[in-house]
Amino acid sequence: MKIEVGQRFDFEVDREDVELIEEGSIIATWYHMGNPIYVELSVNKTLMGEIRRVFRDNNKKNILVSIFRISQKKYIITPTVVLVNRQMGGINQIK
Repeated sequence: MKIEVGQRFDFEVDREDVELIEEGSIIATWYHMGNPIYVELSVNKTLMGEIRRVFRDNNKKNILVSIFRISQKKYIITPTVVLVNRQMGGINQIK
């Protein structure tokens, strides 16, 4: 998955993935309408630097971030909150 200029996505990123790679792709959890989807996120040096900056301020194993690409080489990364939808699938039936 590649983030194009003007797009914003919410991801969960693991610290281990960020520390092991400089450029290429990482496995991240993309939250689309509250539902988690595992994706291979394309990253460049600029994006990796921004993600590492968020990890530098804490000692968490993973973080939830909103990534907004504002130009070809600039990103805005902010901590975020994701609401996860859970469907009960027939459990709540009327008797």
